[in-house]
Amino acid sequence: GVEGVLPVLEIQANLRGPSGQQAVDLIGTDPRLVRESSPFLRRFRNPHVANQQALALPTPVANAVGVQALESVEIQIGARDTSVLVGTDLDSPEIGTLVHSPVALAPLSYAQALSGNQGRVSRLFVRAQPAMKRQVHTALLRLAAGRLNVQPADFDASLFKVAAAPANQGQGLFSGISALVGFMFAINAMLLTGHLRRSLIRGLRVNGATRSTVVKALLLDALILGTIASALGLALGDLLSLSVFRSDPGYLSLAFPVGSERIIDWQSVALAIGAGLLAACVGVLSSLTEIVSWPIRSPLRNPKRSRAVRRMLLATAGTACLAVTTIILLASPQSAVLGSVTLVLALLLFLPLLLESMIAAFDHLQRRFGTGASQTAAVELRSPTTRSRSIAIAATGAIAVFGSVSIQGAHSNLQHGLDRLVGQLSTTSDMWVLPAGEENLLATTPFNDSAYPVLRRLAGIASVGRFRASFLDYGDRKLWVLAPPSNAARPIPPSQLVKGSLSIALSRLHHGGWAVVSQALAAEHDLHIGQRFTLPSPRPTTFRVAALTTNLGWPPGAIILNPADYIRAWGAGGPTAYNITLAPGTPFEQARTEVRQALGVSSALVIQSAAERDALQRAASRQGLSRLTEIATLVLIATVLAMSIAMGTMVWQRRPRLARLKAQGFTRGILWRALLWESVVLLGAGCLIGAIFGIYGQLLISHALASVTGFPVILAVGALGAAASSALVSVVAVAIVAVPGHRAASVKPYL
Repeated sequence: GVEGVLPVLEIQANLRGPSGQQAVDLIGTDPRLVRESSPFLRRFRNPHVANQQALALPTPVANAVGVQALESVEIQIGARDTSVLVGTDLDSPEIGTLVHSPVALAPLSYAQALSGNQGRVSRLFVRAQPAMKRQVHTALLRLAAGRLNVQPADFDASLFKVAAAPANQGQGLFSGISALVGFMFAINAMLLTGHLRRSLIRGLRVNGATRSTVVKALLLDALILGTIASALGLALGDLLSLSVFRSDPGYLSLAFPVGSERIIDWQSVALAIGAGLLAACVGVLSSLTEIVSWPIRSPLRNPKRSRAVRRMLLATAGTACLAVTTIILLASPQSAVLGSVTLVLALLLFLPLLLESMIAAFDHLQRRFGTGASQTAAVELRSPTTRSRSIAIAATGAIAVFGSVSIQGAHSNLQHGLDRLVGQLSTTSDMWVLPAGEENLLATTPFNDSAYPVLRRLAGIASVGRFRASFLDYGDRKLWVLAPPSNAARPIPPSQLVKGSLSIALSRLHHGGWAVVSQALAAEHDLHIGQRFTLPSPRPTTFRVAALTTNLGWPPGAIILNPADYIRAWGAGGPTAYNITLAPGTPFEQARTEVRQALGVSSALVIQSAAERDALQRAASRQGLSRLTEIATLVLIATVLAMSIAMGTMVWQRRPRLARLKAQGFTRGILWRALLWESVVLLGAGCLIGAIFGIYGQLLISHALASVTGFPVILAVGALGAAASSALVSVVAVAIVAVPGHRAASVKPYL
């Protein structure tokens, strides 16, 4: 039932050319066995190509290293460094979207020779007859006999989906909260013009318009504004994604040939347009109370009692929303988006009460120490006619700072957690010796161990340990399995322990037969401390769970073994890095020179200090979090712009009022300073309230990141960062508002 078999060898490699280097997956196969329907290999189907000793590179890869067809490039595989010929480069019309993938193609025999894997392959692609697929699968399982994996041809896509899930969940969490902040920006912007729409409604009703006619007019207003705004937003977002926010595969490129293709699906576009139209409708239809309340007014209504009832209702509803947020934080942090919605609702419900109290406090202080400008500002702030606009401005500032503080704070907690992790992993040794290339950041590329005896005899070296690590498919996860040297000071990073005793786990790991497992992997397979499980390594081996950790910065999860168990499970003892401890008093550069001479000039191994490796891994972790960094930065920029535009709009709408005040004898200077006082009070109050709720949001998002991603997150409260964000937004917004405020204060007096 088998129609054909395609052998494939996949090896991590590093290309180095005149203009740079590029980590690639070297793919070797037999072109004579490729079907005509395989676009990636179609050009190499001729029989004579199988004997060619040359590489084929996608055009972006060739451009990155600065080579063209029929030119030479250096390829580093493990400790081997070889000059190879680039036979051809491949463009989009030839290989489609694969042009974005960092790969290099070679005939199977040549790839085996380059990597020192003569007679070996990584996998076999088997094509079965359509009617015989079930029988072929059964026969392959019997042939594999538990030593080999039998998986669908697209199984790598399943592995990548699981590996990308934590990062996608983190980005989705940040994006969801950012979208919520943007949605509230849009509603508050519409509320700023609510008094104009209420005047419109009263005018339409006086002239005989029915309620349905008024609603239709308002909906048409929302449709036009929402459509134009959504179109502008989509255009700006597309421009930003092209010019500023580059696609970056981040950490996952260490184990998958992931490219940087930009993909925008229709669901994202539809969601953006729908949210924009919904915000416009909510903002416009908030004025519908005029239809019900006009022209009928109740002369018997008690204003003080109505305000007291309204305050009680707002406080009760706000407390209920806070309670829901707290329950989500404690019981279900993975539902952080819902918790953020209830937290924002609590903020908006408490805002009128808190703002009223802060305005009263400002009025009390300015009566004792204020000037004419501050007195004018206090009168305007307490005026019922400006109350709705004041609340809209303060709400914009509060939501802006809430989004900035919560997202920036959670991002900082995640980054600090990763920095602490890589510091503990890197400083286990004074010097690292390992194969070059960005793809080997986790030290998973094996190399020949011939230099070990020579390094041990060097004068400045106290000890040389063999570090071993590799990727392993376990279910739908591509795990990072690492085995630190037996003399490693901290084989288990102390800060990463989630469950179990560190001393007991170290003792168990030292004696063998035990493994330290990531919490996410244990939860997926229902593993508990002390329980036995079979690791599907090249030689399947049974271990017991010694302790549970975070994912050690690798999204699918990690497993820590001792060296003897790793060799037993993998059937090979080749190292992937040397951990070297220097003799006391030996300068690092002197030791580096000695090690380089011992390795020889032809060796492709690189030498890194603990600080250098720590810096590289920190940079890589920041690269992996680049999307979260971009989201946090974009929210901060949008915060300042939203506040500035909202305040500028309110100031410009105040010109008729300012003209009447000028007619009463107020000077331009007093009015301008009064506007600044109003801005300071409204912005300061809104930003302070937003910062307080943002700190709570930071805790909520940080717990969610730790829960849904498995990353090492430091659960800290960034009060200083919240204060800095609040002050930055307030100062920048007031500074920007000063310009339209000065122009508005120059209006001519009239009654």
